Amino acid sequence: MRENEFDISIRNLMAGAEESVSPEVWKGVEAGLDRLAAPKRTVPVWLWRGLAASGIAAAVAAAFVLLRPEKNLSNQPTIHQPVAQATDATLPAATQPEEVDVTPIEQQVVRLQKHVAHAPEVLTPVVTEEEEDELLTPETVVTEPERKPDAVIAPATRTQESFQSDEDAFRQLAFEEHKTRRSGEFSMSVLGNIQSNTRLQSATSTMRRSPGMLLMPAPTKTGISREGTEFSFGLPVSAGIGFRYDFSPRWGIGTGIVYTNLSRSFLGDYNVVEDGAVVKQLFDTDITNQQHYLGIPVNVFFNIVNTGNWNFHVRLDGMGEKLVDNHFLVHDTAGDIHIQEKAAGLQFSTGVGVGFEFKFSPYLGIYFDPTLRYYFDCGQPRSLRTIQPLRMDFEAGLRFSLGR
Repeated sequence: MRENEFDISIRNLMAGAEESVSPEVWKGVEAGLDRLAAPKRTVPVWLWRGLAASGIAAAVAAAFVLLRPEKNLSNQPTIHQPVAQATDATLPAATQPEEVDVTPIEQQVVRLQKHVAHAPEVLTPVVTEEEEDELLTPETVVTEPERKPDAVIAPATRTQESFQSDEDAFRQLAFEEHKTRRSGEFSMSVLGNIQSNTRLQSATSTMRRSPGMLLMPAPTKTGISREGTEFSFGLPVSAGIGFRYDFSPRWGIGTGIVYTNLSRSFLGDYNVVEDGAVVKQLFDTDITNQQHYLGIPVNVFFNIVNTGNWNFHVRLDGMGEKLVDNHFLVHDTAGDIHIQEKAAGLQFSTGVGVGFEFKFSPYLGIYFDPTLRYYFDCGQPRSLRTIQPLRMDFEAGLRFSLGR
């Protein structure tokens, strides 16, 4: 099939041809897209956007396919000869099916322009007045939630879960601590107590007298007939076992059993009487007195600091003691003489002090409790307590935790 001059001219005219869309068409397309972008309640937004995008994509694809030249003439040499001088060289015949109707390119261009001109009408949805009123109502506006990448959402979710787990753990800890504290804590202590033994010195403390200095009535029974002023007092020492129960983080009570030893040395007279007659007399001889008490204390503790390994508290004490042994030792060149005397009643005292404890472990601690104590006048034998009833105690010991 030979090319004629008309085919060659059409081919030259359509080389690099482009079809521009009129501004009115683009305004219509933009107006339709704006209406599609508005949120609608009855019609899904993504459907209209998809239709608009599909139409535009189809139009652009059709224009690209239909208007693209068969050959890239920009890379071919330019035909400088006139159309009339074209050679009559034969071109390879294009075989096409007989039933296929090949539409001329001019008609295809006109048809494409008509489709693009009618695109706004096709893409614009029909909205009634009632639907338009609903769309203008503020309550019907549904905003799409902002979507974030999974990489951003996942850490936040994990952090929230970790916070939730930490909060649950703290609640469980507080609950366990509350149960533990309500059950209380029971402890036992092994204690030692040293009391001050200072007293006012007297000029008669070291004075000795001769038998004829004072006239004394004749003794009627064997024993110590006179006690002089003490020239020394032993250091009061106590030891015992204490029990303490802390029924709350602040308050606790305690009790136990305490042994106390008091001693003194003085000059006195000793007589031996048989059948109403004095058979032996010792004047100004050295006599030692040992007093042994057993007491039961009652303590109340208020914990000021009770955290970690430290405990700082205030204590209020009350104690009742019974003199179980009142022993005198009369020193004589012929041999020491032992005398036992009894005492009735109880010795009561009260005290207030502060103390602190350091815990080496949850089961063992050491404490030190200085206490200012006062002894009441209860008719007890002469001792350092009866001479100076206001004393200072220094108690220390080991405390063992026995559980809750």
